[in-house]
Amino acid sequence: MIDLLTGARLSSYQLAQMLGIPERQVEEHLTHVVKTVARDKTRKFTLDPARCQDCHFVFRERRRLTSPSRCPHCRSEAISAPRYGIELAGS
Repeated sequence: MIDLLTGARLSSYQLAQMLGIPERQVEEHLTHVVKTVARDKTRKFTLDPARCQDCHFVFRERRRLTSPSRCPHCRSEAISAPRYGIELAGS
């Protein structure tokens, strides 16, 4: 999973398709990936936050790696999935 995320931005759905595992399992593994990358000073975990497709609210303060179910502003359920990536230091 770390190799797939290095230099790319992928959603949990895309990772699940590439790895052939359920999306919920990908989200569980991501917490371990974050911890592993945090220990490595040459890499940095990045998160492009989810956003509402109707009112364009961005979930910047969200700590969970899973996708939110609805927008707190307009209550829409049209939420784009967060994207995860790993950048190399100095990139």
